Formats: sequence, C-alpha cells, structure tokens
Amino acid sequence: MILNAISSGFTLYFNNFLAFTKIFLFPILFIGLLSTTADYLSSLDEDYFVSTGLILAFQVIFLTPLYTGMAILIGRDIRIGSLNKLFGYVIVGAQLALKIFILQVIIGIMTIIGLVLFIIPGLYIQFRFTYSVYYLVLEGHSILGSMDNLWNESKEVHWSLFNAGVLLTLLTISFVLIIYAFLGLSSQEEMSLILSLIGNCITVYLQMILVAFPVYSIYQLILKKN
Repeated sequence: MILNAISSGFTLYFNNFLAFTKIFLFPILFIGLLSTTADYLSSLDEDYFVSTGLILAFQVIFLTPLYTGMAILIGRDIRIGSLNKLFGYVIVGAQLALKIFILQVIIGIMTIIGLVLFIIPGLYIQFRFTYSVYYLVLEGHSILGSMDNLWNESKEVHWSLFNAGVLLTLLTISFVLIIYAFLGLSSQEEMSLILSLIGNCITVYLQMILVAFPVYSIYQLILKKN
C-alpha cells in the first residue's frame, strides 16, 4: 500500500517533470546560491561568521518552510490539473512559513528527545509527524491541530509510515551521495564553487520532489483521498 503510494508519487513527478521544474527553477537556484555563499563564507576567516549565520538562519527560519509550503501547494495543483503562477505560491507560502517553521521546530525537538532516549523512537516520531505539515497547509488546521489530526488518522498505518520514512531516507541519501561522488570525481579547484552550487541545487530540488510527490501521495493514502 505504501509502496504503491510512493510509486504513484514518483510516476506523477516524471509525468509532470517539465511543469514542476519550470515553476521551481528560480526558487531552487536562489536557495542553492545562498547555500553555496554560506559554504564559501564559512571556509574563510572568522570575520564572516555572522554573515554565514544570518544566511543559514534565513534559510532555516523562512526559506525552507516557504519552499515546503510551495511544494505542497504545487503538488496539489498538479494533481487537479490547475497550476498557478510562481508569485501566487510565494505569497501563500510566505503566509504559512512561520506556522510551518514552528511545526518543524516542535517535531525536531520531539525527534531529538526520541533520539536521546533511543534511536528508533526518534526516527518513529520524525517519520510519522512529517505528514502533519500537509494538514496545516491543505486542511487549514492549527499547528497542534495538525499534529493531533495526523496522530488520530494514522493509527492504523503508523508502522507503514515508519517503513516509508526509512525507505525514502535511504533513497535520498543514496541519490545525493551518487551526485556528490560524481561531482567530486569531475571537480577542479577553479570549478569548486560551481560544483557546490549544482550539488546544493540538486539536494534542495530532490527534497521538494519528495514533498510534492511521494510524501504527498502517502498523505493522500492516510486520509483515503487518493
């Protein structure tokens, strides 16, 4: 059941590769450039510590939640066959960014506590509550309401969610390692920044693919809306 959801999610992505990539191209390049800039500044002396910290804080607090919300909204509109302009997704995503960030912080704290107690509980919390962001963005629930709805509606499939999280994590790590190994093999010192930019863009792009397609499809499966 979960494997079918993951498979259908990736199939939907490949069928809409151009439309999804076109609308997300500029945002991906933007955050990739910021990540590469932060990496470069961190390699310099301590005078750039504050600048690096500010860039990273901007990414974590605003950009990552913004892009997560945008990916979910784009994934929904691709499914209903009604894509909007990028600006519209940015506006709605920006309105949801703070709530998404707070939700991610809460899940992160719960995950850390679970990891301290034992590794499996932390992963269980992370992989199960990942889907609460869809309740927040698509269903209009509050932060705690999103977590509560997810908890209640996923009782029968909670271990399937854990298995799906493990599988998607392994796929993501494997793909990223392959990409970076390829870039490393072909890198030259004067091309390192360009290769870093490519690697950062691919990493973020892959995360958005997962949010908009296979993870979204699992969310649909939980609510029996597919």
